[in-house]
Amino acid sequence: MNRRVQAMEASKAAIVEAAGRQFGTYGYEATTFSRVAEAMGKPKSAIGYHLFPSKLALATAVIEQQQQRWTSLYERLPQPPGLERLTAFLLTTSLDARSCPLAGGATRLLHELLDAGIDVPRDFDWATAVRQQLEIAVRDSGGNPDELPERTVGLLLSATFGLVGGSTTVSADELEIRLKSLWAPLFESWGITDASSRVQRVSAIDIAGAGHPAPGPAAA
Repeated sequence: MNRRVQAMEASKAAIVEAAGRQFGTYGYEATTFSRVAEAMGKPKSAIGYHLFPSKLALATAVIEQQQQRWTSLYERLPQPPGLERLTAFLLTTSLDARSCPLAGGATRLLHELLDAGIDVPRDFDWATAVRQQLEIAVRDSGGNPDELPERTVGLLLSATFGLVGGSTTVSADELEIRLKSLWAPLFESWGITDASSRVQRVSAIDIAGAGHPAPGPAAA
């Protein structure tokens, strides 16, 4: 890779990192190229359309990069398939969204864009991953996964993403309490009768090494 290409890739990486923070803080509608450039201490031309042809393209880049991290994290979960694995993944990614600007931006973008009916990247398919673990949990509890309501996964993800996005002023410990208080009754309503005690015992996993991208230096 020649120096010009390296500089371009480094510039794009820095923009995506900065954009993730802005999307996470202000949301899709309120985030602009000017706001991202200002946060980087750069002129708007530094994020010109030669790098990202539209705001949606920039949002897509944020989601795609974070989905690589989610895939890595999901593959490293030590819990066996089922309720504990699902809870650990939801909890870890929710807390990660508080500490990692890229994760926070991608999480908020998914919540907002999906609600708006805008197509998003599917490199990591949340719906499939959650549905698989939830069906195993219901089956293990003696229930019939085929009887799960059609909107089950959408409700779980929408409620989770919404709570994470609306809890930016509370501590990580308080957010964990709120999330588990949200999930336990939902799981129990879907036939997992001992969900409350099992959910309370699950802890987030250490995400070190989960493919966190290091911010690249912006090209001069």
